[in-house]
Amino acid sequence: MLTEQTENSKFDLLHEIHKEGTYHLLFPSLQQGLAILNLYQKVRAGVFSGGRFSESDIYNALEGSRLMISQEEYDRLPQQKFNSMISDLQVYFLRYNIDDQVYTLKEYAESFCRHAEETLRANFNPTQIEHICNALRSKLEECQDQYEVKVWMDTYFDAFKPRMRSQVDRLERQIDNSVQEIRATAQLSDVSIMEILKAIDQKLDKLRTQNEELRSAFREMKIINIMLESHLLNVSEHEIAGSIAEVRQFFPEVKYTLNVIDKRLDRIQPKLRQFFGMLNKPSFHIRIEKFLKLLLSASSLSDQKQVELPVGIPLFRFHQHTSNFTIFERREDLFPAKPKQRIRPTENPVEAAKGLVVARNQLMIYRKVDLHLEEILSAASQGEILFSGYFFDIVDQESGSVELALNVAYALIRKAGQDRHLYIHVDQKKIKHPQLKIALWEMKVNYRH
Repeated sequence: MLTEQTENSKFDLLHEIHKEGTYHLLFPSLQQGLAILNLYQKVRAGVFSGGRFSESDIYNALEGSRLMISQEEYDRLPQQKFNSMISDLQVYFLRYNIDDQVYTLKEYAESFCRHAEETLRANFNPTQIEHICNALRSKLEECQDQYEVKVWMDTYFDAFKPRMRSQVDRLERQIDNSVQEIRATAQLSDVSIMEILKAIDQKLDKLRTQNEELRSAFREMKIINIMLESHLLNVSEHEIAGSIAEVRQFFPEVKYTLNVIDKRLDRIQPKLRQFFGMLNKPSFHIRIEKFLKLLLSASSLSDQKQVELPVGIPLFRFHQHTSNFTIFERREDLFPAKPKQRIRPTENPVEAAKGLVVARNQLMIYRKVDLHLEEILSAASQGEILFSGYFFDIVDQESGSVELALNVAYALIRKAGQDRHLYIHVDQKKIKHPQLKIALWEMKVNYRH
């Protein structure tokens, strides 16, 4: 495992993909990509027996995709160009059997097409995610040691992450589509605008409900994080500990994305409903004007000097005589209410002493945090410092307890958020305590002038 980790650390993706032709082979041209999708769809539909197809089938797919992108100039010798394309596709997409002279799709081609298919066909289903979260928790409960936790992450969690992210992406795409529909209403008539905007508003309400359902589907995440934290105490291998930390970081990232979606909905819906009001006002004024014209032109005055409104419009009585009733005043001072005796709660000396001890301990922690923070800031004002040394010194002073050291770290981060001159750079290289099983990312602290 250590060798694999070392090899991954030496692998440079950008360097490898910059090698001549590599990017083009991994991401084919539009014509080649459409041809691969054509072949993939036919394989899935069972058009090719055993998923095997001939070179002429590839020619037909390339020719069909060329016609779909009609802007491309027609080639006089398309076969030579197709042969070159097939040769490139054989690196990652196509596998050729010399004996049978047939082709099949490689795994990269399968995953290439499958990812596009799942992205475009993704349906939002919070109930499905809820079942997955429940299954994740139950499988994690069965893990007894760090190696079983490693299997859980590789087998179950890695399969769950893309499905969860696709659901969140689906929500965002639905919001983007709704925004596009709102903008498109400018090209429609007034009647159509109102009907379409009402439908969009209902869709946004549904999106907000789905977002809340997705949150409820994630109610198991706190339990999973707590369980992973307990397993982390018994992990001795650095790679497994790092993997657990990445898993625990995944749930807050998804929660942050859901908060962003909530804020977008909060910005869109009020503006949409304000748009409703603007569209309704002219229509309301026109209806009032027509109603008044009808009253003035079709009303008449009877012989009894009474106004007779047009047929179908009832005559409302604007003034009605009211009866006078005798009111008997009730004097409140005739039967005054008896004052109630105020009961003072009895103080428990034992509980009061306990509360005083807790308050003093908390005050002592605040004072220690202030002293350590003042020391760190004073040193940082002289030049850049490494926070890990101060963190481990505080842990040693507290006999291995990390509570005070964590409070100092949080106080330092809050201070950096308030003071624009204080700069903190986090290096994801882990620094370990010499004796204890404690490690943290290095933080470099200094003042910028």
